[in-house]
Amino acid sequence: MRLMLRLAGAGLAAGAILFFGRMAPIFAILPADMAFPPETTADLVKLAQIAGPRWPLSHALGLIAVALFAIGYWVHAFALAKAGHTLIGFVAASIASIAFSAFAVALTIDGFVLPAAAAALAAGGANAPSLTDVEAVHHRALTFFTPAVFTMFIAIGVLSSRMLHGFIHSRWIGALGMTIAIAGPTAYLFGVTGPNWDHLKIGGSLMMLAFLWHFLVGAAALFGRGIRTN
Repeated sequence: MRLMLRLAGAGLAAGAILFFGRMAPIFAILPADMAFPPETTADLVKLAQIAGPRWPLSHALGLIAVALFAIGYWVHAFALAKAGHTLIGFVAASIASIAFSAFAVALTIDGFVLPAAAAALAAGGANAPSLTDVEAVHHRALTFFTPAVFTMFIAIGVLSSRMLHGFIHSRWIGALGMTIAIAGPTAYLFGVTGPNWDHLKIGGSLMMLAFLWHFLVGAAALFGRGIRTN
């Protein structure tokens, strides 16, 4: 189990790095006069067209990342169960699976369906979608993305509780995770993250903190003391 936990830690750390870095191909070609995220559907279509294959690549990296995150949670759940801490680990993994499954749906829609719709719009023709149709595709992705982020914070809080009690990794990582887990949903419910976590200074920063926390958990799984048995 120790080897599996180390591998899961490597996966969590790699997933965090992928989520941090997956937008680099898009930022590299982002026009100087365009905000991110794009403020209008027309800008979104323009960016998808400029990005070309970089757009699906960015989202494919995100899909790999969420799969690594989900696996990491489940390995932690089994490791905790083996050490006599069954319930909370499986609750955290189950919540994380819901969150990262929703992330996967959002990434698939936004990364592959949306650029196809944008390309069809640009090509024109009798059956070409309208700008409103492309906007609807993007909003469909957001209906999965927004609850995915919210649910991810809950999973962080549940797993962090095992760290706060000293059962796994370190208490300070647990304290950091619990702080992030409380701050994220609270900020969202008070409306300061943007409706879809699109206020980058607050919503974006909280998401980046969440992915940084997953990196720290991954590093602790790789190099730390592992699970404390009863």
